[in-house]
Amino acid sequence: MSLSSYYRPDHLHEAQQLASLVEQLRERLGAEPLPSPQMADQLEDVLGRLVMRNQRWRVLQKLERIGSSPEHIEAIRDVLSRLDAELLRELPVLLEQLRVCH
Repeated sequence: MSLSSYYRPDHLHEAQQLASLVEQLRERLGAEPLPSPQMADQLEDVLGRLVMRNQRWRVLQKLERIGSSPEHIEAIRDVLSRLDAELLRELPVLLEQLRVCH
């Protein structure tokens, strides 16, 4: 199944933006060491939420496959949407901090 089958149309763009930011973060982290323990803590927090987001994504996929109730599916989509919005606010800031520190 494609991304568009799991996301509402208004959320698909956010998911694609998030994927792009995560890729940028991956590239930056692969190229340079972390500049400070505080940055490491921030990164650990963001990565933990990305893991949680991916777990909820898998739950959504499973609910879709088994034909769960529309209300339950929508509740998971709402959780994903809120988590994505948080990450979309925080990842650009983290990327900029990493850029400035190097």
